[in-house]
Amino acid sequence: MSGLVIFDLDGTLALTSEVDDSCWVEAAREVLGLESIETDWACYGHSTDEAIALELISLRTELPPTEETVHLVRDAFVRRVEAAIEQDSKLFQPVPGATTVFARLESAGWDVAIATGGWRTTARLKLKAAGVPDAEVPAAHADDAYPREDIIRTAIERARAVSKKVIDRVVYVGDGRWDVIATERMGIGFVGLAGGERAKVLHAAGAVDVRPDYLDFSAFLSAVDRGATRFP
Repeated sequence: MSGLVIFDLDGTLALTSEVDDSCWVEAAREVLGLESIETDWACYGHSTDEAIALELISLRTELPPTEETVHLVRDAFVRRVEAAIEQDSKLFQPVPGATTVFARLESAGWDVAIATGGWRTTARLKLKAAGVPDAEVPAAHADDAYPREDIIRTAIERARAVSKKVIDRVVYVGDGRWDVIATERMGIGFVGLAGGERAKVLHAAGAVDVRPDYLDFSAFLSAVDRGATRFP
């Protein structure tokens, strides 16, 4: 039997939440003609890129709410992220300890996966820019589903498909209120990754264990072990 640790991306593996917000605002302005959008992603029906794009198109524009229009937003967002990396790669820093956390967890007997509300292309761009090695890590993205819970389920399925062990315990690591809500709905464990005011937000949302980073790996591993729950 084995356990699976699933990671969010922005704010959890890479310190990219700020640049991500900026690129989203610029993409929405370019494609949808919106001068401003709400970047508290908890305000949307689903805090995932594909769903956010569709909601903005449907509620705030006269554009057709089609896959084609959504992908125009996605492609503009990709261009913005690529430009940001080109202009200042220092905007894409890893969360302290994130560049080795996958390998260290695997050495401790855990499987790992990524489940992010971001689109696949930009997720890979951001992880590469931040120096977080993800090539062999099973992952699910906003391209796979709208609800975060379904993205997490897809990541679990993909991890189980490649694991040489039977995965019977699962824990999700994230930095947003929406992460706490999603894991509560699914009945799986949660470890918060945040410091300062953001940590207080996670505690208020119901998170028990919140770590500021991965530098104290023993403490993080203990939190993972406490948080992991059985998942069918």
